[in-house]
Amino acid sequence: MSENQIDRSSFRAIDSLPVRDTTLDMIDLAKVEVHIARAVERGRYNGPTNPVEYLKQKGCIAEEGELILATPAGILCFGRQPQEVFPRAVVDLVHYRGIDAVSFEVAHLEKDIGETIFDQITRVEAYLWTNTHHGMTIDNTSAQRIELHEYPRVVIRELVVNMVAHRDYSNALSASRVLIFRNRIEWLNPGGLPAGVTIKDILAAQAARNPVILSILYESGYVEAIGQGIDTVVTVLNREGMAPPRFEDTGAFFHVTVLGKPPERFYDNEIYSRLNERQRRILSYIRAQREASPGDVAALFDNTVTPRSVQRDVKVLADANLITITGNGRGRGVRYHIREDAI
Repeated sequence: MSENQIDRSSFRAIDSLPVRDTTLDMIDLAKVEVHIARAVERGRYNGPTNPVEYLKQKGCIAEEGELILATPAGILCFGRQPQEVFPRAVVDLVHYRGIDAVSFEVAHLEKDIGETIFDQITRVEAYLWTNTHHGMTIDNTSAQRIELHEYPRVVIRELVVNMVAHRDYSNALSASRVLIFRNRIEWLNPGGLPAGVTIKDILAAQAARNPVILSILYESGYVEAIGQGIDTVVTVLNREGMAPPRFEDTGAFFHVTVLGKPPERFYDNEIYSRLNERQRRILSYIRAQREASPGDVAALFDNTVTPRSVQRDVKVLADANLITITGNGRGRGVRYHIREDAI
């Protein structure tokens, strides 16, 4: 290399770096052709349509002398058997009957969901949608039937896609995990947040660990070009009147939790329909926190509601067997708890 040449390999993202001992034959060119055709139809791609040229331009293959090596993006998006190269690039899906991660409450377990990232998205999203609650309710103002879903489908889709798009594929020890509980879904992804991104600025920061994979997901219609996945999740949950997502970054894992809509909306719409908006808000808060004090509940309304009105609302919830009240009835010892069968 001459002194005027720059080695740009150090600038490349990890998902576009060549993987030793791989070949072009490990990529299914038929899958690439289908992807290109559909991306062109969507108006999201206008480059070379020859599969090999496409792979080269995207960073899915790399030339090293006379060798053509596959990259992580090429293998994970279009590979014939991706787990032969990345054995832990899989998803473990666990469905619990209750609200705790205990082995004797496992209702369904799928380990090592693999193949391409597109196959993983399809399989995990389909299970979550099929195995959460769906129903109908009546709009009180128009008397029209309205579909009711425990989790908005766009939230499920965005978080499954976010999981496979941003995981650390250099981690050869851990799988991604999706945990379904009676009251929530959790997504756990190896690698934590990308460098420079924190929980505090997650909505403002734009940092892609796997930009090539994200670009291919964009062409497939799974993500938007400006990376609004988490923003979409927050906005949709807020519009649905649901609790905001919880984020946790342990360094080893990035963990997202979304609480579902109250089960009583599906099991006993008559009770839920009689609650006013204030009572529903109190119920949602206690469910999210697991327990709350009278002061916690009063603080929800910023002194815009009298303490007596809040007490009446709490009594309505207790009388409907949606919450229980512990303590001596007065003072700091009083606590409101969500009923186990209403979680």
